[in-house]
Amino acid sequence: MKYRTLAGTDLSLSEIGFGVWSVTTSWWGEITEEHAISVLQKALDLGVNFFDTGDVYGAGYGEEIMPKALGAHRDEIVIGTKFGYDLDAPRAEGRHRERPQRWDPGFVEAVCEASLTRLGTDRIDFYQLHNPRLTALQRDDTFTALENLVEQGKVRYYGAAIGPD
Repeated sequence: MKYRTLAGTDLSLSEIGFGVWSVTTSWWGEITEEHAISVLQKALDLGVNFFDTGDVYGAGYGEEIMPKALGAHRDEIVIGTKFGYDLDAPRAEGRHRERPQRWDPGFVEAVCEASLTRLGTDRIDFYQLHNPRLTALQRDDTFTALENLVEQGKVRYYGAAIGPD
């Protein structure tokens, strides 16, 4: 496996990452938790060290499975997770039925705590705004909240995962 340093960080990531979303959905057939854990562990065995998930993947399941599969290897892996969708809000009408997004500081801090709990860890290596629109990226208060999380040691680095919209 080859590794690269994520620009602007000290995170060394495998060139091939594992999208945990793939084991949290039945889009390609049913997957048992046992099989999902096995696949995650096999990826680690093959040298993958970057595991990318999100709080919305399986309504939290994508984060919950991580400590079950890789908890004993926490210091060997880089965890990326995402936030921004309000899991408690109903989905919007439309093709993708996207949930509403929230970027206010209280929400950012609360969902970070929830992710830390589900991930069974004290830190998120790479915390990403999930499909933010331009208005979200222009909010100073969102980034102040993220900087506070970095200062508290709960988040090492942050960025944005830009989607198709």
